[in-house]
Amino acid sequence: MDRSNVERATVTESSVSLSFDREMSATDVERIQKSLGARTAFQVPPAVGAAYDRAHQTGFTKSCRPEVGALMAVLAAAVPAGGRVLELGTGVGVGLAWVMHGLRSRSDVNVVSVEIDEEKSKLVSGAGWPEQVSLIVGDAREILSGTGTFDLVFLDVPGRLKASLIEKAITCLRPAGQLLIDDMNRYWGKGVTSGKPVDRCDPHRLLGDPRMICSSLQFSNGMILGTRLGDSV
Repeated sequence: MDRSNVERATVTESSVSLSFDREMSATDVERIQKSLGARTAFQVPPAVGAAYDRAHQTGFTKSCRPEVGALMAVLAAAVPAGGRVLELGTGVGVGLAWVMHGLRSRSDVNVVSVEIDEEKSKLVSGAGWPEQVSLIVGDAREILSGTGTFDLVFLDVPGRLKASLIEKAITCLRPAGQLLIDDMNRYWGKGVTSGKPVDRCDPHRLLGDPRMICSSLQFSNGMILGTRLGDSV
């Protein structure tokens, strides 16, 4: 076998994890996968592809990146029977689609997604979600106190709103519940969107919160993943 054939065989047997700097439709991802000629560790489910298409069509650029969504699907799959999932920042439904992909056909998990923009929430509601999905329109800072507790919280809202929701997000976590915060690079690298410190609300402080066990994930846009400790700790 000559060298060129060896190289092609090596690529065919490799596993490639894909990440993108823009929203990708399912068609786009399929095209890239075929061009690589390799098995990929990242696959886009149909409902997720439709959500990315919706983002592209509406010009919405703040959806979670595919690798973040894939992590959300993994975390959602681990939610215990009869559990609850909370998404703060519905956007156009990309993160929600990833969560539902992780849950697959499970109907025992209640999923709540909160969005402050009524038009976006209305757009997402037309995507045909299962009965256990609730879309709420409003300011999460005012809504959270009445939504109960959750096994998984995905915090993906912009700027200072993210920082101001940290305490409420921790409070609504059940023991062993998990919290994933996206888009942390702006805090670690450039400060908050306004360029001003957020003092006690800085999400970075979560890493030292005694109620949580946390890890910073330095990939994609940067994340914090944490687990709520039991109340007796």
